[in-house]
Amino acid sequence: MLVRHVLSGVILGGLAAPLLAAAPLPAPPPGVTGTRVFARADAEPSAIPSAAPSPAAEEPAPPRPASASTPSPEIAARARAELEANRTGKIDRTHYTADMAERMTDVTLAEVSTSLKALGAVKSFTQVRKITQGALTLYVFRVEFEKPPIVEEAIAWNAAGKVDFLQFRTTQQQ
Repeated sequence: MLVRHVLSGVILGGLAAPLLAAAPLPAPPPGVTGTRVFARADAEPSAIPSAAPSPAAEEPAPPRPASASTPSPEIAARARAELEANRTGKIDRTHYTADMAERMTDVTLAEVSTSLKALGAVKSFTQVRKITQGALTLYVFRVEFEKPPIVEEAIAWNAAGKVDFLQFRTTQQQ
C-alpha cells in the first residue's frame, strides 16, 4: 500500500504537479478549441487550434507505437542513473537545480528509495514519450520491475544540465 501511495501521488515532497492531469483540465478560454498537450502547474492553459473537421478525422486513428522515438543514449543513461540513485537513496544533489535539491528531503528520499527497492530489480527501461513545451523537454520512461506496478519516470533537465523535474508514478498499463 505504501508503494502505491508514494509512487502514485506526489513524489519527492511535491516536486511535480501530477503528470498529464490527474485532475481534470480547465476548460479552454471562450472561442478557443483544441487540446492542451502539456503545461507546468503554474502555466496558463494553452490550446492547439483545431482545424475544421474533415471526413478523414472521423475515422479512428491508428494505434500509437508502444515506444517513442529512440532517445539519445546519453538521455537514457542519465535518466536511468537518476532512477538507480533514487532506488539506492544516494543521490548527488549537485545534479539537481537548487529548488529541486531543496525539496528533496532525506526523509522523502528514504521513502522513495524504500518504495522503489520493494519492487525488485529493473526488468526493462524504455522511453515512451518525449514532450516538448517551449523550452521544457520532458522525457517519460516506462520502468518494469520484477514486481508490479509498472512505474513511469518523468524527467527534465534545465539548460545547465541539472534535473529540473523528476517524478515517479504508477501506471495502470500492463
